[in-house]
Amino acid sequence: MFPRHTAVPRHFRLSRFGTTAGGTGVPPSSGRIRIGPFARTVARIMSFAVFLLYVFLSFFRPIELFAPEMAEYRPMLVLWTLGFVLAASRAIVRKEIAARGIDFKLLFAFMVMLGVSLALNGWAGGAFTAMNDFTTSSMLFVLVALNVTSLRRLKLACAAVVLSMLVAALFGIQAYHTGQFAQQLVLRQTAPQHEDEDPSRAPPSAASEIPALDQTGWYLWRVRGQGFLNDPNDFSQVLVMCLPLLFVLWRQRAWLRNTLLIVAPGAVMMYAIVLSQSRGALLGVASLLFFIVRDWLGTTRTAILGGLAGVAFLGASAVGGRGFSSQEQSAGERIEAWAVGLELLKWRPIWGAGYGNFTDHHHLTAHNSFVLCFAELGLVGYFLWIGMIVLTFKSLSAAVETLPARSPHRQMVVLLRNSLVGFLVCAWFLSRTYQPVLYFLLALCVSAWWCASRAPGMTDKESPKYEKIHTIPWVRSTFIIMLLTIVAIRGFVFSHQLGRGG
Repeated sequence: MFPRHTAVPRHFRLSRFGTTAGGTGVPPSSGRIRIGPFARTVARIMSFAVFLLYVFLSFFRPIELFAPEMAEYRPMLVLWTLGFVLAASRAIVRKEIAARGIDFKLLFAFMVMLGVSLALNGWAGGAFTAMNDFTTSSMLFVLVALNVTSLRRLKLACAAVVLSMLVAALFGIQAYHTGQFAQQLVLRQTAPQHEDEDPSRAPPSAASEIPALDQTGWYLWRVRGQGFLNDPNDFSQVLVMCLPLLFVLWRQRAWLRNTLLIVAPGAVMMYAIVLSQSRGALLGVASLLFFIVRDWLGTTRTAILGGLAGVAFLGASAVGGRGFSSQEQSAGERIEAWAVGLELLKWRPIWGAGYGNFTDHHHLTAHNSFVLCFAELGLVGYFLWIGMIVLTFKSLSAAVETLPARSPHRQMVVLLRNSLVGFLVCAWFLSRTYQPVLYFLLALCVSAWWCASRAPGMTDKESPKYEKIHTIPWVRSTFIIMLLTIVAIRGFVFSHQLGRGG
């Protein structure tokens, strides 16, 4: 097997039981299988590579764009299954998973609540279907927790989603300007000022195959993605989530590098957000700017400046295609849906109207993730959902306050916390309570906290830092946020009704 005078590598030494890993010669009858370091390394790399590929293909979706006929073979399900088996095997061997017991308890209690809400509203047979619908989101959370167990892995996972969204943004922009893949990547909607008019009266040039050439104003052309991002609002919401993550690549005084790797991709994503014409995404971007400017000017000055900018922006939007006024038809319909959500909460305060039942009581969905949650799942489900968000946010904040200012772990925690804030601002205007992206982001945030809690200087159980980062008082804060969000919704509804003279 080896030359006569060549030293036999340790992993291939012979024993009386044959060639064995590590040269230990384990008897076949012992039932033990020893895997060498090289094999373990290959398995570990392969597991994470499959995970990164799954993340990239989940957000960009080239199969649906270039080879839709492959959909019948369920390639994403096959890839997820492979990734899960490999990651679970690794986690069992290493006894390592980047989440706490309370994170999983809240997640799976929430999933059970979906079924309970239907059972208590007279449809016990739909309970299993409801929980099965949520499996994609819950298992994506688990998949991230199994794989993202180090700072390096966390950065690579963030890079995978950012790169996939950058590619998706570039494809959307080219579709808008060239017409290639426009049917899949650009949504055509009738402009608000023409919604009540006969579509046959639209000028022939309005139906241009190249959206950018339509100057009639008859249609809104909105860039979007594929898969669960085929709605322009969802697409732009994930772009908002990705903007802070670009700064993982930031280096002091490296202007060329920062321009190429941060400024240029950020500009592409911002342009795609503009082309999506999502008002919620623009507010999400504004929330990110608030946190950036606050570090320079302080909270009070930033709030005053933001208020003035908001007034100016609302005034400017009055002459645009999609205004922010509650009296504009689309915005008004959303707030009317919020009013229905409040009525459902009064009607079924504990268990809600049932998962997926909002549209049984209103012709539109809630257009607000918070409203959809308390309307369909009641206060019990709302507590679990808000609890997941509050626990995650407070965990990140505890890490920020505890870690050294220049710690790379702290940098990741800050960036992911900003991503979470931007995402939730967008969620205020979208019904995305159960969608996978939220749980993917929550899992990344929990993994960031988990990595931070194991950073140098944070593992001494006698240290005050250890206690601060591990003791997260989230229950009281959850009840407060529940109350504040419901009061805020009521305030929006009251203001809208007052403006209508109702």
